[in-house]
Parts: sequence; structure tokens; C-alpha cells
Amino acid sequence: MRIADDFGLGRGHDQVILSLLETGTLDGTSVMTGDAMRPEDVARLRTLRAHGAKVGLHLNLTQVIPGNHTVWPLSVLMRPRLNAPMLDEINASLSRQVDAFVDLFGSLPDYYDGHQHCHCFPAIVPLVTRLPYKTETWVRAPLPATWAGRWLNVRAGGVKVLVIMAFAARARSAFIKAGLKTNRDFSGFLRLNNPSSVQRWLPRLLFQAKPDCLIMLHPGDDTDQMQCAGHASGSRTIEARILMESPIK
Repeated sequence: MRIADDFGLGRGHDQVILSLLETGTLDGTSVMTGDAMRPEDVARLRTLRAHGAKVGLHLNLTQVIPGNHTVWPLSVLMRPRLNAPMLDEINASLSRQVDAFVDLFGSLPDYYDGHQHCHCFPAIVPLVTRLPYKTETWVRAPLPATWAGRWLNVRAGGVKVLVIMAFAARARSAFIKAGLKTNRDFSGFLRLNNPSSVQRWLPRLLFQAKPDCLIMLHPGDDTDQMQCAGHASGSRTIEARILMESPIK
């Protein structure tokens, strides 16, 4: 299952993701709620969802976008413990994002994931387990199922992937203990600050992934003014091109 992150980040990115969904190149996308999405783009995504595309909520605590003003440094969010006032603020932000998603799409998300994997950070996991869920809703666990898959993703994404996987392993256990569904397998770690590395590794990740593997992707438009810190704009265009050349198995 090929899932694009960051719908709602920028209008150029949204257009690329919508086109990839409409051609069947993607299976779904996760939405960063904010005020800048065009109503016609939301309508297109709602239609795609009605025809089977998965639309999730990309919980965002670090990326400034119009209409979502409260953000925190990544280094702070990754701490094992946060003080009660900060947790209350984070919880309120997550709740606002859920409410905004429901206002846009008329129902709860098909799944939850997190920008920069914030939903897997130790202090934030308990808040995620208390979000509203449909029976079929699941939560992304960014953890490949096999050691071979983990090693491949570390080679593709770098040493930081080991930290994310460690957080994901603990988070997945907590999600399951809370009665939540998660994906069985995962892939898609890349050095997004290095377009040549993306060019080299994404085709291999796509080729190696089993049909039930959730593949995290970041296609988009390198000319969009809205870009994520640490992501080279060219990497998004490279991902989009590779996806168009790699039909779903």
C-alpha cells in the first residue's frame, strides 16, 4: 500500500498527490489540516476516498502551516517525559486537528500517522491512544516486519532510522495494548535531504516491498513555496517521477 504524506502542506504538492491518486499510482494520503487547502482539492480528495482511497490524518506538531500555528521543537517532543501544561497543549492541538479533519471530510480519518513520526514519541503515544477511532481505523507503525527490511531501510534512510524504529517498536506495542490496529509491515525511509540518494534507493524499496507492506512516500512539486525543513525540494519531484514509472504490483 503506497501512502503519500503531507497533503495540505502546499498547493503544488496537493496537485501532484491528487494526480497520483487519480491514476491509481497511490493508494492513499495523509492530510495536514490547515486553512490553505483549496476547496476544489478537498472535493477531489473526498471523491477519491469515496472510491476507495485511504485518507488519514497526518498529525503535525512541528511544521508551521497556515491555520495550524502551535508547533514545538522536535528535540523537545522526543523527550521521554513532558510537563503537564505542555501535554495539555499538545493534546488540545491533536484534538483540533481531528475536529478539522472531520469538518473537511465528514468522518474520522481512515488512519493516523505523524509528521516526523511524532505520534510515536514516548510522551505523545498515550495521547494518540486516546484519539477518537472508528472500528476500522489504524495507526501507522514505522517499523519493517523483518530484519532484512529493517537493514534495507537503514541503508536507504541513514542511522536516524534506528532511532525512529526504536520509538516505533515501543509505540506499536502501546497501540496494540490499547486495542488499536497497526500496519504489519513498513518501508519508505529515505534521505530526503539528498535527491540522488532518493533516486538510488526508492526504486529498490518499491521493488522489495511485499503487497501488504505500507510504503511511506513524499511526492510533490519542487517549485512549491512550502517545503519541509530537512527535505530537499528536488526529492519530492524525483519521488513523483519514480512513482509514475513504477505501477503498483
